[in-house]
Amino acid sequence: MNKINNATTQATIFDVARLCNVSRGTVDRVIHNRGRVSQDTVDKVKRAIEILGYSPNLNASILASKRTYTFAVLIPEFDHGEYWEKIHEGFIAGANSLYNYNIEVEFRLYDQTSTESFRKCCDEIMESEPQGVIMNTVFRDETAIFAERLDKAKIPFAFVDNKFDGLNYKVYYGVDPYKAGRLGAFLLTNHCNPGQLLLVRLIRDKSHKADPNALRRKGFLDYITRKFPDCQLHTIFINPSDPQHIHTTLHEFFSKHPEVKHLIMTNSRIYLIDEFLRDNPDSERVVVGFDDIEPNLASLRSGQIEFLVTRHISSQSHLALTTFAEYVIRGVKPQKRDNYLHMDILHRLNMDDY
Repeated sequence: MNKINNATTQATIFDVARLCNVSRGTVDRVIHNRGRVSQDTVDKVKRAIEILGYSPNLNASILASKRTYTFAVLIPEFDHGEYWEKIHEGFIAGANSLYNYNIEVEFRLYDQTSTESFRKCCDEIMESEPQGVIMNTVFRDETAIFAERLDKAKIPFAFVDNKFDGLNYKVYYGVDPYKAGRLGAFLLTNHCNPGQLLLVRLIRDKSHKADPNALRRKGFLDYITRKFPDCQLHTIFINPSDPQHIHTTLHEFFSKHPEVKHLIMTNSRIYLIDEFLRDNPDSERVVVGFDDIEPNLASLRSGQIEFLVTRHISSQSHLALTTFAEYVIRGVKPQKRDNYLHMDILHRLNMDDY
């Protein structure tokens, strides 16, 4: 378990920033008369402070308060450079931005291949009795059971990156996975009518309960079957922890189907097939992946991948924590329950400015 340390129903600096449509930092500069801020912005901030009755001194007293609010964050384990590292960074940034709240964030990291690991983390969270829980969904049945336990204990919870409908979550931040899958399908097949496609999937847990990309994959498949009903879709599974298995599986497939020129992975690890693509170049091949983690960007930069569908990953967890904290601590109901982030399309020609 990792912890991040960093409340009242009164207006906060975030309320002022939202009313003015500026950053918290800009409001802080106006309050303390430091930095360069336009006079128009200064006037807007001062007017918002007056309207909301915001008191910097009051928020300083909140900081000095001894009451602590604990939030448990349940996300998968990760190695350096992987997708969940960026989600972790977003939570840390969110906790640090809430300097006027007394918040402690407890991270529970579980093994994506093990339902037992997930359940153990859930038990630990229940024992710690946090004021709120933010989690990602990998195991559907186990998540539903955990959500029911949280409801019975009257502990509110939120989702980040992925969610399961039908549960009593308070807020969600992430992209619309179904639409993301459709966008990936569009990019893969734009300006062509492919006769065959390859979908590369990961071998996750032995019981096949972990399927975090199900909705994204459904969006992809629905688009393909409706737009190209005669297209033959192939699916292969690779072991993410076994490079030799990856190479052998891809080699065997393309030996049998050399005519297949379009392939996609709907998870965040398209970089896993980069070495095979480099060793087996094909100028007609089109490859689409998801998420701008550094290994994927390297593949995009080298030309092995044509497009990445992404968003600013860490902003999901940053916004999830700050919005959820305001709900739990101050009773501020989120303006929207489901908050879908804007999807971005990266190509090697525009990636440097992202």
